[in-house]
Amino acid sequence: MRRVRRRLRKWRDSPVKKDTRHMDVIINGFPETVPEGATIRQLILEYDEMDSGMIVELNGRFIYAQDYDAIIPSPGDVLEFIHPDFGG
Repeated sequence: MRRVRRRLRKWRDSPVKKDTRHMDVIINGFPETVPEGATIRQLILEYDEMDSGMIVELNGRFIYAQDYDAIIPSPGDVLEFIHPDFGG
């Protein structure tokens, strides 16, 4: 498996209101500032991480795709978007 280690874009082009409060989290090893209340699904979309085989970890724990809309990271949380590489 490989972890995508690229610099992620900021929320500057996001439709999220400018007066929204923000929090600091770690995404794929990089410190990022994201709006408070953003769900995992919103973060996946914002950082263009859609991949049918992608695995999401929050603080080292696997998150099921069905829970992406319900889970909201907290300040200081660590999110990993892992893209498995299969092949021979």
